[in-house]
Order: sequence, then structure tokens, then C-alpha cells
Amino acid sequence: VSRSALREGLLYDMLRRAVHQDPRESSVTALGQRYGVDVGQAARVEATALDFFNQLAKPLVLDPELRATLAWAARIHELGLAISHHQHHIHGAYVIENTDLAGFSRQEQQVLAALVRSQRRSVPGSVFGDLPQRLDRPARALAMILRLAVLLHRSRSQEALPSPRLEARERELFLHLPRRWLNA
Repeated sequence: VSRSALREGLLYDMLRRAVHQDPRESSVTALGQRYGVDVGQAARVEATALDFFNQLAKPLVLDPELRATLAWAARIHELGLAISHHQHHIHGAYVIENTDLAGFSRQEQQVLAALVRSQRRSVPGSVFGDLPQRLDRPARALAMILRLAVLLHRSRSQEALPSPRLEARERELFLHLPRRWLNA
């Protein structure tokens, strides 16, 4: 039983975030450790995803707060592999949605689960349909970014990518890669 009321908990959470001690960081790290996530692979995917986010934040009008959400999703995108290689994205989303993650609101967990679920294969409409309308478009944009980052690191190579460039025009996205790298 807690000796504090809800308001004290909220204040404590806000203070920790203000001094960069976000409990969500610890929750994601602990979840990754518990499920044996490949930290190197997750870091490569995260770096590419955040680079893409930086490139697309202005044209897609993405709130800077979403950058952390994308980073967390990239860090734990493979946690479902501990359960099954086949459909690991579905297992990972289920774990995220049904685990008590300190510091995360219910909606934040739903967005994280939606991002992990949509990283590969077909994505049922209900994945984003269950999110509040204000989060639907940003979550879809983050899912697209994460999906591209995961795809570019599919080989699990530790070799650096050649700085891919993303460009958004109206309802299209263009990925630019050096021809020499593509040919190789």
C-alpha cells in the first residue's frame, strides 16, 4: 500500500523527468534485459530511426516528445524473439501492452506496442484504430520510421550504413541511398 497520494506520485514523476531521471528509461532498459534483447542491434536500429526522425520532424510536424517514444520502441523492438522467432512483433507488442511499465501512461504503452507490432509484415487496422485520434497520425509516422530502420538493419551487420536520406513530399516518402552502396 502506498503512503502517498496520486498528486505526490505525479509531482515525483514530473520532478524526476525535469532532472533527466525519467523512470521510463529504466523501465525500457529492464524490459530489454529481462527478454534478452540484442543491445547492439537495438542501438543500430535506434540510431537510424532517430536520424530519420530528425530528418522528418519538420515536414511531418512531429512533436519532439515523440523522439523518445521512437527510441524506446527501437530499443525493445525485438523483445518478442524471447518468446518465438515467428511473429515476434506480435509477441513483443503483447508483452509491452500487458506489462506494468513504471512511468508510462496507458496511452504511451499502447503507442509503444503499436510501433513494435507494426515493424514488420502486414499491420491490421486495429493496431492504430485503438489509439486516441490525436495519436493516430503521429504513431503511423513513427511506425513508418521504425519499420524502415528495422528493414535497413535486417542483415544485423555491424557495418555502418551510408547515411540514408529521407524526404517527405505530400503523401509520399523518398529514401535516398548512394548508388555504389546499393550496387554492393
